[in-house]
Amino acid sequence: MEEFINQQTNFVIDFSKWIGPIAIDIAIVGAGPRGLSVLERIIAFARAKQFSPDVNLNINIFDPNPLGAGCHYIDQAEHLLVNTIASQITIFSDHTVQGSGFILDGPSFYEWLCDYTSSSQDPNAYYPRKLLCEYLQWGFRYLCELAPEIVNIKPVAQRVVSASCSLTTWYIQTENGDKYHQDYVFLTTGHEQEILQENEANRRLFSAYPLHISTSGIQSHETIALEGLGLSTCDVLSMLTIGRGGKFFRNQEQVLCYQASQKEPKIIAFSRSGLPLSARAKNEKEAREQYKANFLTRKAISDLKEKYQKINFAVNLLPLLLNDMEFVYSKTYIKKHHGHIAANIFANAYLTVKDNERKSLVVDYIPLQHHFNWENLVNPIPPHALESQNKFNAWLDDYLVADVRNANEGNVSNPLKAACDVLRDVRDNIRYAIDFAGLTESSHRWLFYSFIPVMNRLAVGPPKIRIEEILALKKAGILKIDLGINPEWKFDETSNLFVINGQFETIKSDVLIRSRIAMPSPQQSSNLLLRQLINDGFARPFFNKKFHPNGLDISSDFNLISRDNNVYQNFWVLGTPTEGAKFYTFILPRPFVNSTALLDADRIVQSLVNQINAKSAPSEHQRMEKVYEGK
Repeated sequence: MEEFINQQTNFVIDFSKWIGPIAIDIAIVGAGPRGLSVLERIIAFARAKQFSPDVNLNINIFDPNPLGAGCHYIDQAEHLLVNTIASQITIFSDHTVQGSGFILDGPSFYEWLCDYTSSSQDPNAYYPRKLLCEYLQWGFRYLCELAPEIVNIKPVAQRVVSASCSLTTWYIQTENGDKYHQDYVFLTTGHEQEILQENEANRRLFSAYPLHISTSGIQSHETIALEGLGLSTCDVLSMLTIGRGGKFFRNQEQVLCYQASQKEPKIIAFSRSGLPLSARAKNEKEAREQYKANFLTRKAISDLKEKYQKINFAVNLLPLLLNDMEFVYSKTYIKKHHGHIAANIFANAYLTVKDNERKSLVVDYIPLQHHFNWENLVNPIPPHALESQNKFNAWLDDYLVADVRNANEGNVSNPLKAACDVLRDVRDNIRYAIDFAGLTESSHRWLFYSFIPVMNRLAVGPPKIRIEEILALKKAGILKIDLGINPEWKFDETSNLFVINGQFETIKSDVLIRSRIAMPSPQQSSNLLLRQLINDGFARPFFNKKFHPNGLDISSDFNLISRDNNVYQNFWVLGTPTEGAKFYTFILPRPFVNSTALLDADRIVQSLVNQINAKSAPSEHQRMEKVYEGK
């Protein structure tokens, strides 16, 4: 309450009698996990009374889908799994989030599952995505119940198709023609669909998602080709096997096998590398446990930024990253084969010797053929395996069986999986180096086309059960993935079939699914709002000089930047629309690790608080005018 005490009469004037609460209109466009994080922060700050007491916050949340869920739909099949273990998912901030002292207590996905179901739950399990959808929707309702009186939340079940700015007000229009005047805007939309060309739409060429569209029209007598061997392919395979009545089971030797329903098509999957993503290892870490870099530290990166301004990833950063990976691999190997004391002695020495002495140190403990070898991870296929299709297929089976065996040992106990987990654990440091064009243009291109595909294959693969399912489907004759490396495809107008030219053979298919998550550039997205913002000059694509990795251009404070280089201080962008200026945005918040998703949301809501409080504070002249009016 603004008060004035007259020195002579000692009476108090309450300005709220003359000045009613100031209505602040705020838009959150996109109510998936990123929009949910913004809402959570606004409510946390409001409950902590960080906003000026003379304001009311009217929050319009625009999303045609169930609020909170984003792309995690409630009607998904049970066999479609979240690719993150339950204990590593949350929507609530915590005290590890740097700079934030305002916390709303709430359960992680795993804790919510414990209350939601009567049976015991596994914190390290991968649960159905439909359950994650329910958790996210529950989280939205939970936050609404916690909102104080100054926060008025209004869901708008419409897509936003345009936004324009006049002075400090944003004019937002939804698909049904309704218009909203907003003081502040948060753009937090998620994954978008690619726009198929007319000739593509007329063929049986699909993006993987939505899965019910890409897979529903496929007949059992047909051949389907999947371009990709990653997470999306796991989803498509699940839809075309388990989703059609097939069953996986374990034989007496505990090897996973497949019993066909006879409704499955013949499936061919291929990728540039010729390899599926590596299986995620059994988790042996606590929710808050991460490897802390010894070499790729924030200080080391800061020193490189100061020295070079723009960093060359392959030259300046990759050697530090590989030192961390080799350190973890070697220490884990030595502990496994020589015990804890030997591993500790090695670790102490490795972290203190000179760079050129580390290799000789490793030789003292580990046979040469078992050393950490980055090149073998980048190119694991030996030359002899590419001599024929039979040799490649046999090698691939052995490779996948070994991958499952390593994954079963765990991400702490197995040397290779522990080293690959470093790529996940130090991702925030990698972001610190890359974000906002931190790399040279040529290095940024190399990262995008060379490093990220390898990182994805090694560190963000599916649960190990999915690799076992691939092996079982291969053995059952349902799935074929032995086309080799760098296959190419084209559409044959004469036969009306897709032709896949593999390294060893050419195969034709009735249907082709681009089995990957679409990441169209904003100007090619199906999102009308993104295209309108760019076309009308309120936004521009992000470029590192001449390289456009993707996404909208934003300031380091996440503010939208116009074509004319105007930074909109009252318009923030988070998540997928910033993939380009930011690195690896498509993640769910993780508890107790200063999650970048939670940290970014906290920063922009703190900026919102500062701007609202600065505007709502009356000037000294306004204060005195009210005093005299009171007299």
